Amino acid sequence: MRKIFAIAWKDLYITFTDRNLLLIMIATPLALASIIGLAFSGLGGGSDVPIQNVPVALVNLDEGAEQNGQTVNLGDVFAQALIPPEGGTDAETGLFALTDTTLYSTRQEARAAVDRGDALAAIIVPADFSASLAITPDKLSITPVTLEVYTSPAAPVSGDVIVSVANSIGGQIVGGNIIVSATLNTLIDNATSNPALGLGQLAAMASGEFPPDFTPAFTDQQPAIAIDQQTISGEQAGFNALAFFGSAQALFFMMFSAMGSAASMLEEQRDGTLPRMLVTPTPRSHILLGKMLGTFVVCAVQVFLLMIALTAVGTLLNGSLQLIWGSNFLVIALVILAVALAATGIGSVVTGIARTSEQANIIGSVISMLFGLLGGAFFPVAVLGPLAILSRFTVNYWGVDAFDQLAQGGGLAGVLPNIGVLVAAGIVLFGLGFSLFNRRMEA
Repeated sequence: MRKIFAIAWKDLYITFTDRNLLLIMIATPLALASIIGLAFSGLGGGSDVPIQNVPVALVNLDEGAEQNGQTVNLGDVFAQALIPPEGGTDAETGLFALTDTTLYSTRQEARAAVDRGDALAAIIVPADFSASLAITPDKLSITPVTLEVYTSPAAPVSGDVIVSVANSIGGQIVGGNIIVSATLNTLIDNATSNPALGLGQLAAMASGEFPPDFTPAFTDQQPAIAIDQQTISGEQAGFNALAFFGSAQALFFMMFSAMGSAASMLEEQRDGTLPRMLVTPTPRSHILLGKMLGTFVVCAVQVFLLMIALTAVGTLLNGSLQLIWGSNFLVIALVILAVALAATGIGSVVTGIARTSEQANIIGSVISMLFGLLGGAFFPVAVLGPLAILSRFTVNYWGVDAFDQLAQGGGLAGVLPNIGVLVAAGIVLFGLGFSLFNRRMEA
C-alpha cells in the first residue's frame, strides 16, 4: 500500500505545483462558468432566471360552431387568456406576464416566426376546434381534435412551459364541454324515463324560468395555469445559472485532467521511468492503482475547489451566503467522489488502449470534447433531438444532472441513481483499463 500511495503522492505533487496546469484546471472553468452565469442571471441581480415574456405566436384558424342558437368560437379563448386587453390593469400578471403573445394569420407565418427566433413557440388552433368540442342537443359528445404547439429546440424550457399553458387552456375548454354534455345527457335521460318531468322542464325553459347557464363550467376561480416553482421543503426555487453552467464546466475540465493521467503514464514509459518501476518488486497492479488513485484525487479536488469558488462568486453577487448546491454536504461529496471515480475509470481505459502519449492526448481530447458536447457544457442537450439519448452514455450527463437536482433542493434519494451509475461505470471501466494495461505490458 505504501508504494501505491507513494506513486499517487508523486503525481499529486507534480500536478498541484504546476502553475500553468492549475490555471487550466481551476481558473479557466471558473472564469467561463462565472461569465456564462452572469450572462444568464444578470450582474448583481441574483441567480434566478425568471420565465416571463416568452414570445409566442398564436394562430386561430377556428371557424366556429353553432351552439344553442349562437355562434361560438372556442379558439378565441386562447387569445383572451394570453393577450391582455388594451388598457387592462392586469397586463403584468398571470399568463399575460408569462407570455408576450402575437396573433398571426397563418400556420406558415407562425412557424416561420419560431424558425427565425421571433417567437419561441407557436400555438395553432385548428379550423374544426369549436365544431369538434361544442356540445349541442344534436351532438352530445366531443370529438377529439389536435391542438398544434410548435416550439423552438433552442429554448426547451420555455417550449415546455408553453405546451403546459396550451394544455391547461385546452383542458379547461374540454372540461367545460364535458360538463355540458353530461348535464344535457342527464336531462334527456330524466325526460325519457319520466315524460311528465320532461314536459315540465320544457315548459320551464320556454317560459324563461329555467334558462340553462353553463358559464360556471368554463369559469375557474383560479387562473387557468399558475407557475409556482418550489423545493420539496415548500420554499420558492428557481433556475440557478451558476449551478448549472458551473457544474457543466467543472466536469468538462475534469475530464481533461482524467485523460492527462493516461498521457503521463505513457510519457513515463517513453522516458524509461515505467520500465524501471516494473523491474522492481512492485506489482503492475500497484503501479496502475497508484496512478489512478492520484488521478482520482486530482479530479475530486478539482471539482471540489471549483464548487467552493463558484459558491463564493454566487455569494458575492447575491450579497449574502448562497449555497448553490444546497447544504447537504455529505451528498454533494458523494456525487463529487462518484464523478471522479467514473472519470478515473475512463482514464484507465485510455491508458490501456493508447500506445504513445501523443495517441493518449488525441484520444483523451476527443473523449473530453465529445462528453462535454453531450453533457451540456456548451448548449442544452435537448437541441440534439433524438440524439440527446446519447448523452446518457457520458459521465458529464449523470454528474451535471445530479448537481442540478441538488441545486433544486433534492436529496440523496433523487441523486442515488446517478451515483449508482457513476460508481458502476468507474468500477467496470477501471477493470477494463487494468486488463488492457496488463495485456500490453505482457506483449
